[in-house]
Amino acid sequence: MTTLLRLASALAVLLLLARPALAADAATLAGASPLTRDALARLRADVSTIHDPVIKAATEDALFNPATCVAHRANLGQADKRDIINRLVAEGLADPGDGLVDGLFPALPGEGGPCPHLPQPFAAAPGGNAGSHHSWPGGLPVHEAFNAQSAKDFAAAYRAIDGVVLDGQDDLIAAAPLWHDWAKALLFIWRPDGGLPPEVSLGGHGPDGDYRTGAHHILGLAEAMARRMPADLIIVQACAHQAPERGKPDRLVHWLRAAAIIARVDPVAAGYLAPAQAGGLTLPGMTETGTVPRWWSACLIHAQSDHNWVYAEPAVEDADALLRQLAPRFGVDAGDPARYTWGYRHAVLSHLGAARVQSLAAQGGLDALTQALTQLRAQGVF
Repeated sequence: MTTLLRLASALAVLLLLARPALAADAATLAGASPLTRDALARLRADVSTIHDPVIKAATEDALFNPATCVAHRANLGQADKRDIINRLVAEGLADPGDGLVDGLFPALPGEGGPCPHLPQPFAAAPGGNAGSHHSWPGGLPVHEAFNAQSAKDFAAAYRAIDGVVLDGQDDLIAAAPLWHDWAKALLFIWRPDGGLPPEVSLGGHGPDGDYRTGAHHILGLAEAMARRMPADLIIVQACAHQAPERGKPDRLVHWLRAAAIIARVDPVAAGYLAPAQAGGLTLPGMTETGTVPRWWSACLIHAQSDHNWVYAEPAVEDADALLRQLAPRFGVDAGDPARYTWGYRHAVLSHLGAARVQSLAAQGGLDALTQALTQLRAQGVF
C-alpha cells in the first residue's frame, strides 16, 4: 500500500470514528432553528415593553448579551461555596449529600473573578433537563416565549372578563417569566452525548410537607437578587412553581431564603421577606389580616403562566418515541447515542419542536410525520 493510500485509509477510519457534533454545536443548531429565532424575536419584543429602566436593562443583558456576567457567582471562591452549602443544609433548605457543589455551582468561564460568564449562550440552552420539555438546543427561548405570551394572555383575560385592575403590574407580569427559567442556561449544560446533567433540588421541607423545587428556580431568584432587581419582581418571580396560599406563605419563604443565602443578601433588608407577627418570616404585605399585597395579582398570573410544561412534557415523550420509531427509515442508528441525539433528535426537534411532531402524528399518523422528516432531510437538517 502506498503512503498516499495509507493516509487515505487512516483518514477514512478517523472520519468514521470522529465524534458527532458536541455541545459547542448546540449554538449552531439553535441558530438554524426557525422556532428559536422566532422565540428570540418575541422575547426582544417583550423586553421592549418593560418601562422600569432597571428591570429592562438587566433583563435585556441577561437574555441577549453573550458576555453577560453571572452576578451571584461574582468573586465566589471555593470556601464561599462551602459556606453557602453548609448554611443551606443547616437551615433545612437543602438535603445534605453529594452533588450540591456541582449542582449549584457548575464551572463557568471566568470562575472566581468579578465577571464569570454563562457556560453556553442563553439562545442555545434547553428548556428542560434530559427527557423533559423543550430538551433540545434553543428550547429555552421557545419555552420562555410561550410562558411570557401566556402571562400576557392571562392578564388580558382578567382585565377584560373579570375587570381586574392591574395598573402598575405590567412590568412584573412581563419580566417574571423571562427571569424564572434563566438559570437553566447556567445549569443544563450539554454533554458530548447530547444528554444533560441531573438537577438538584432546594427548598427543604416545612409544615405542609416537601418544599423542594428545581435548583433553576432558586438560582434564577438568586441572580435577580444579586442584580438588585426590585423586590416586587423577585417576589412575583418566586411565585412560578406555586403561588402562596392565603395564610401559608412558607413555601415561597423557603425559596426566597435559599436564594438570598446564595446571593449573599439580607432578604428582609432588601424587602423580599418581612418579620411575621407570630415570629419567623413571611411575605411583605401578608403581615396583617385583611390586606392584599400590591404584587398579589401579578404573582397569581405568573403562577398560572408557568404551565407550558403540562402540554410540553407529554409532547416530548411522544416525540421521542415517534422519532425513534422512524429512525430506521432514514438510516439513523439509535444504537449510537451521540450521533442519534445530535445528528437526528436535536436537529429535528430544534426545527419542528416536540409539540409539532406530536400533532403531526395525531392528525396524519406516521405518514404525515415521515413526510415532514423527509422534507427536513432534503433541506440537510439531518
